[in-house]
Amino acid sequence: MSTQTNILLNKICSEAASMRASEIYLLPAQVPFIRIYGKVRPLEKESIIAGSFISDAAGILLDSPQQEMLKKEKQIVAVKELSRIGFSQINFYYQRGSLALRIKLLSSEIVDISKLEVGQMVVNFSSLKSGIVFICGPRDSGRSTLAFSLLNEINKNERQFIATVEKPIENVMRGIKSVVEQREVGTDIGSFIEGLRYIRTRNADVVMISEVKSGEVIDELFAISEAGSLVFAILDTGSALKTVKRILHFFPMGEKENIQYFLSENLGGIVCSRLVPKIGGGRILALEILPGTPAVKSLIAADKLHQLAGALQATEDQTSISLDQYLADLVKAGKVTSDDALQHSVDEEVLKTLLRR
Repeated sequence: MSTQTNILLNKICSEAASMRASEIYLLPAQVPFIRIYGKVRPLEKESIIAGSFISDAAGILLDSPQQEMLKKEKQIVAVKELSRIGFSQINFYYQRGSLALRIKLLSSEIVDISKLEVGQMVVNFSSLKSGIVFICGPRDSGRSTLAFSLLNEINKNERQFIATVEKPIENVMRGIKSVVEQREVGTDIGSFIEGLRYIRTRNADVVMISEVKSGEVIDELFAISEAGSLVFAILDTGSALKTVKRILHFFPMGEKENIQYFLSENLGGIVCSRLVPKIGGGRILALEILPGTPAVKSLIAADKLHQLAGALQATEDQTSISLDQYLADLVKAGKVTSDDALQHSVDEEVLKTLLRR
C-alpha cells in the first residue's frame, strides 16, 4: 500500500474507532461515512475519497486468490487485522461500476454475558444439553454478540466440544474449558451444508451456525440436534412468531406437518434481539424470549401458531417475555425513551397499552 493511502486509511480508521463507530463506508467521490449506535453520519472533516485509493487498498488488503474472487464475483467479504483498529470485516464491492469499501469494526474480545444485562432467562439457554436455540433479529441488532456470549458462557464453564460454521468468522474464540473449532465458509469449507454434514459425523456437543437460509440447512440442524447436540442458529427474523413461520416457509406445503413435528421436538428456544438507543448514550439490548417449553412445542405441533403470542406474555416465573413487554419494562426503568421503544416494537398499539399501565 502506498504511504499516502496507508496514512489516510489509518487516519479514517483511528477517527472512527475513537468515535465508537461500528462501520466505515468508503465510496468514490464521497466523503467517508461512519455508523455510530445505528445511525450513519459523514466524517465531514475528511476529504472526498478517490477511486484510486480504494483500488490501492484492495490490492494490499486482499491476497491474490481474494483479488481473483473480487474480479470474478464483483464482491468479497473477509476478516483482516488493520493496524489501528484490530480485526475488522472488510467488504469490497462494486457500485455504479466503481469499487467501494465497507469496514465493520469487530470487538477485540467476546462480551461476557453478565455485561449484556439479559437476565437469567437467556443465560439458561447455555445450560441446555440439546435442541436448537434460534437467535434472531435484523442486521445490527446484537444477535451475533449474544450468540457468542452464550457460547463463551459454555466455554468458560463446561468441558465440551464446540464447533461453528460461519461466514465470515468475526469473533475468534480461544478454548478455556472447551475445545473450540471454527470453520469459515469459503475458506475452510465450500458451504454451510458441507460444514454441517461434517459436524454430523463427529461428536460435537455444541454447534453454532451464523446463517440459515434454506430448508436443507434446517434439516441438517434437526439431525444434529436429534443426535444430542445443542445448536445455536442465527436468523434474519424480527420476532419469535416470524421465526417459526420462516422455518416452515422453507419447505413445501406438503411437508408442513412433518416440519412442525421436528421443530416442536427440537426447539430449545427463540431469542429475538434489538439494539435500542439508551438514555445517556450507547445502546441496550431489548429481547423477545420464547423457551421451548412443552406448551410452546405443543402449539407448534398442533399448528396453533396464533396462540404463541399468548405464550410470550411474561409469566410469574419469568420463563418468557414478548419484545413489546421487554421494551415497556426498559421505558419504565428509565433506560430508553418511549419514542425509541416504539420504533423497535413488534406492535405499536400493544406497546402503547403496556406503557399506560
